[in-house]
Amino acid sequence: MSRIIDYFFNTKKQVKEIGWFRNALYLFLLYKVCVYLIQFQALFSSERLIYHEVKHVNIVISSVYLLNDYYSVLLGVIFIILTAIFSIIGLLKKSNYISNILLWIVVMNLTNFLYPTLTAGDYLLCNLLFFNCFFIPKESDNVTLNEIKTAIHNASLIAIKLQVCLAYFIAAYFKITDASWLEGYAIYQTFQIPEFSNSFLQSLPYGFCLVLTYLTMIYQLSFSVLVWFRPFKIYLFSFGVFQHLAIGLGMGLFGFGIVMTICYILFLKYDN
Repeated sequence: MSRIIDYFFNTKKQVKEIGWFRNALYLFLLYKVCVYLIQFQALFSSERLIYHEVKHVNIVISSVYLLNDYYSVLLGVIFIILTAIFSIIGLLKKSNYISNILLWIVVMNLTNFLYPTLTAGDYLLCNLLFFNCFFIPKESDNVTLNEIKTAIHNASLIAIKLQVCLAYFIAAYFKITDASWLEGYAIYQTFQIPEFSNSFLQSLPYGFCLVLTYLTMIYQLSFSVLVWFRPFKIYLFSFGVFQHLAIGLGMGLFGFGIVMTICYILFLKYDN
């Protein structure tokens, strides 16, 4: 019990890692802004290809569906600009609780509006932005308030780490219950689908894909345990970055791979 109390109420020494993590998040959001602007005609114009659903529920839930409920081209532009502004504020180290919460709400609105185009990376990004709101609390004169801020900071830190571990574990669970993964031809089969591949991936030999299939399962199964032991981190992160870059550049799921890689930053150092 004392160790649990110590974890939550003592400030963790990951200021550098959280700083890098935040910068990576804000830079990635600026990349997303560029994508939105380039694809504005298809995503946000009056002739857009995106169908959106009105969600009038209550004032809390509706706050992340404003773009759905009151959509106009101008409002779409405003939400994109706000994403860029709050991200730049973060990069300039001027962000606070309010600006980060507003950033999360703005991105949630864009995410909910663009629902048909989303990948798992978009959902994870929204979760990261939510927990990001509570990082690196500023101290006040109230000791009790400082302890509460510290506890929330530490809870947010471990929440992201556990979510990444859980994501890999669940992914591994479904793989080991799938015949195509157990028999080793899942990745090779996927690479033969034109929508999720390219000429290079389609030309990879079956034997190479077989090894990659089993390495992927081993990696995802072992990540949740080995990531807490320093000697294994370099191997885990090296394979993880390679894997996610391959998914991003080869299969077109660029955002998912980058968001997962950003999460690795918080594992670079122990909490104690």
